[in-house]
Amino acid sequence: MHLEFSYNKEEVLNALRYHFMQRGEIKVFRNTLFILLAFTMAGYAFKIVTLGALIGIATMVVLIIMVFWFLLPVSIYNKAATFKDDIHLKYSEEGITISTRNSENQRLLSWSTFTKVVEAKNFFFLYRGKKNFFLVPTSAFKSEDAHKEFSRLANNNIN
Repeated sequence: MHLEFSYNKEEVLNALRYHFMQRGEIKVFRNTLFILLAFTMAGYAFKIVTLGALIGIATMVVLIIMVFWFLLPVSIYNKAATFKDDIHLKYSEEGITISTRNSENQRLLSWSTFTKVVEAKNFFFLYRGKKNFFLVPTSAFKSEDAHKEFSRLANNNIN
């Protein structure tokens, strides 16, 4: 089967946000910040914490959220040339073959190259490690059957 697609910037940014929010260390960090903020608010309510400390911690939480929600996904999007190119992808029982409009070289990746597949609303995340992944937009499939076939191949062949 064959797919041709180009990435939509907003969808990719949302996919990157999804990826970051699913990471274990980010979840721990996020939850720790919210617990710190909750304790600070409770401390302020019981007059244990000053208004300046509450404002300082709330500002820190907002800044960190902005970094993870806006700055990090945008910087990764801007660095990756793949997101700005037209992708040609063929998939079969053996794996996927990827080429771009700017490069005639075709790269065959067997399914065993990938360590995990995550199927989200708008994308398939094909992970090649904890941080490296290839995105396949679900909107690229011409039919529901093609979408299901790719899902079957990915889920059956990726450990």
